[in-house]
Amino acid sequence: MSTELMAKEGITINALQAPGRGLLPTRPTSGSKSADAVLSRRNPPCAGAVKVPGFEGRKERIQDGFLIPRKNLGWYGQLLARTAAAGQLALAGAGSEVAQYLTDEQGRKHYAQRTFAGSSSVRDACHKIGSTRFLGTDQVFRLGGIRVEAFSGMDEELYELLVNGEVEAYRRRAYEKRGTFSTGTEAPEWGPVSFCDDGTVVALRILPQDQAQQLHSSR
Repeated sequence: MSTELMAKEGITINALQAPGRGLLPTRPTSGSKSADAVLSRRNPPCAGAVKVPGFEGRKERIQDGFLIPRKNLGWYGQLLARTAAAGQLALAGAGSEVAQYLTDEQGRKHYAQRTFAGSSSVRDACHKIGSTRFLGTDQVFRLGGIRVEAFSGMDEELYELLVNGEVEAYRRRAYEKRGTFSTGTEAPEWGPVSFCDDGTVVALRILPQDQAQQLHSSR
């Protein structure tokens, strides 16, 4: 997906949608055509001035895009799987581990270079929420003078698979475990919690005053 900050309609997110019958080919679980393999370079042709039909009261519009030739659909499947893996690791605060899944055009160098504490998120937090142990990152911010901790992470087992470059194993294991994750919206010692069936979690909680002061002094 992509985000337009200066769109006429306000902040606009463009997400992939496939209302037609097209399907990506089945991807092998190993070898050069699996999601574990480093992508070869492609240069999909630009499809300019594409008419996007109006829906839900919106007018028809013209938009540029890219055409993925049928012969490149397998490659495109690899690209989507690896980009999704990068997104999962980034949510959990991973750094250089993210770079292995991105192309230069996707900003691989940004994650490959060394960063310093405070300049980016860092995977340095671990919490057991429900019966699952999550690895991730946390941030503390103020809401009307109250310090709130926001934690984002993913199932420890799934995280380790992605760190080690095992996308196909991660996807298989995520499907196997998807029914085991909590579906609640709150958790003990936390406030609002959002569990996803891909093994990720986002949780919020108000920091006790003494813990907030200790955290503030250490930073």
